[in-house]
Amino acid sequence: MPPVHELVTAAALVLGTFLTVVAAVGLLRFPDLFCRMHAAGKAGTLGIALVILAAVVMLLFAGEPQWSFAIRGLLAVAFQFLTTPAATHLLARAAYITDYPLADRTALDELKEYLPSRPDYPAGQE
Repeated sequence: MPPVHELVTAAALVLGTFLTVVAAVGLLRFPDLFCRMHAAGKAGTLGIALVILAAVVMLLFAGEPQWSFAIRGLLAVAFQFLTTPAATHLLARAAYITDYPLADRTALDELKEYLPSRPDYPAGQE
């Protein structure tokens, strides 16, 4: 039976790769920018974090521990979790304020009362 650190690494790599593929499929399949950003922001962030954590586990437990690379990997995961959600939120807000069209299937726009700078008419129909 393989060592535990190899099993953890393999599981993190497989799950991280799966989540990254799910994010890529979401980018292709979802109807509008806001849904696509949701797919890239959630699944993509966790997928990349799991792949980096798999590398960190292998660097720490396979042979001589390489602490400097492991710390860099953990910092990369921390910055990924800090920056991606904030950037996704700001891009979605900017797209909404500049009247980026919603999908045809969007039934309810709850953000309209909180961001009054968005006009009630579609873009190009002033």
